[in-house]
Amino acid sequence: MSGCRLAVDEARGESHGTAPRAGGTLTMAVNIDADPAAAQSQLTSSITWRRLVFETLTAYDENGIPQPQLATGWEFSEGGRVLTLRLRPDVLLHSGRAVDARDVIYSLGRTADPDARSQGRSIASVIADMTADDPHTVRIRLQRPASNLFDLFELASVIDHESANDLARGTSVIGTGPFTWESWTPGDSLHLTRNPHYRVPGRPYLDRIEQSTIIDPTALVTAIRGGRAHVGYGSAPLDAKGLSADGRFEIGLSAGAAYSLGLDVLAPPFTDIRVRQAIGYAIDRERIRTQVFAGYGEASSLWWTRNEPGWDETQSTTYRYDPELARSMIAAAGATGKRIVMDVRGLVSVRSMAEIVRYDLEAVGLGVQIQILDSATFDQRLATGKLNPLWATAFGIADLGAATLVSSIPPFLPSGNASHFRADAYQAIVHTALTAPPDKRKASVHALGAYLQEQAFDHSLVVAPLMTLRSRRVRDAAQTRLGALVLDNAYLV
Repeated sequence: MSGCRLAVDEARGESHGTAPRAGGTLTMAVNIDADPAAAQSQLTSSITWRRLVFETLTAYDENGIPQPQLATGWEFSEGGRVLTLRLRPDVLLHSGRAVDARDVIYSLGRTADPDARSQGRSIASVIADMTADDPHTVRIRLQRPASNLFDLFELASVIDHESANDLARGTSVIGTGPFTWESWTPGDSLHLTRNPHYRVPGRPYLDRIEQSTIIDPTALVTAIRGGRAHVGYGSAPLDAKGLSADGRFEIGLSAGAAYSLGLDVLAPPFTDIRVRQAIGYAIDRERIRTQVFAGYGEASSLWWTRNEPGWDETQSTTYRYDPELARSMIAAAGATGKRIVMDVRGLVSVRSMAEIVRYDLEAVGLGVQIQILDSATFDQRLATGKLNPLWATAFGIADLGAATLVSSIPPFLPSGNASHFRADAYQAIVHTALTAPPDKRKASVHALGAYLQEQAFDHSLVVAPLMTLRSRRVRDAAQTRLGALVLDNAYLV
């Protein structure tokens, strides 16, 4: 009888010993293929492996305070225009070579390259030059003080500069993280193995991580339920919540992804600001939060989370659900009956959200045709400003600062944004947010939020946590502030 009880307990993840177990292979099911070129990006194609293979100079703790990782300390001088970083002297790359200042300088410089697709690109562009005072000291000179410099460090994985030319092909993906990149079959699987030279003695506990790409959300949940995967990423929130009711599974929540609508201000009817503002009142955000995100997250008119010091309760509800007001504004603009094509990022949550958006907009007098795009196509068109007049998407850096958000991703860029919105006033407001000292940050972010809401070329709908579904056999798995998986201390029972 006791043997049967113990077998059942293990299936549920219940252990009668608390000590971590070394060894074993953790299996994962994810809904999008890995992209090694995205090693310094907060994208769905990197979030499940970036922090396993690479590390960063610093990492935010749960309170948003940067903590040492590969950097042991730092000092600002010259009014915030110079930063001196001190590096750990005991860190080895997966190749066996010691990390030095050259790798850091290369890695920070790479984030400024458009091909890196890093959300830290605009911050990196503020760097005037970098020098190595010695192998373990880097001096960074900025063109101006940058209030969001540590957001760059959160994104800028430190990469082996000697093998970086082969990074995008996935043939040489070398970092300092707890796992090494063993093999990658595009569209199918990724295999990682334990790094025997990891800087933390005795870590990681796991021997291997095997990640399979399962695009269909139903099949992904089936893989978790059937025990073929310990961890799942990309399942529909309602499915994940339902499965978590089974005592064998649990949901991991972290960070915030902002789900939003973008509008092309050069395409009718969005040339009229009244129609753009009406869109904000037309959408039932709470219905989206409940029906798409299973009650997780927050219906919000702001694109950043409460972790941003400048977050404002009143601004978060600026666009309350008021279909009558939206209908009258659209009618006053002469836009009733206009037909619009809406491009939708092909993620399951965005697709479900778009159906509610379509229903709500048709209820106030606009016709909507949905066009689903895979993420790669969507990103390419977003970056080049070639989407249809309306689009639905999500971005996973809502937990970074507002200044980083608007200066780093295509929907909000002060110049060349996807909405084709351009105004000197907007550029000035963004510049103020980027350069604001700590005592001016709240005011600058409040002004930024007010301007974005007034111009209404993008509408925040819901800020929802990034979600992983995992078996209770997995212990001590964690996620960074941005939602990247951290498995240094994870083990299986």
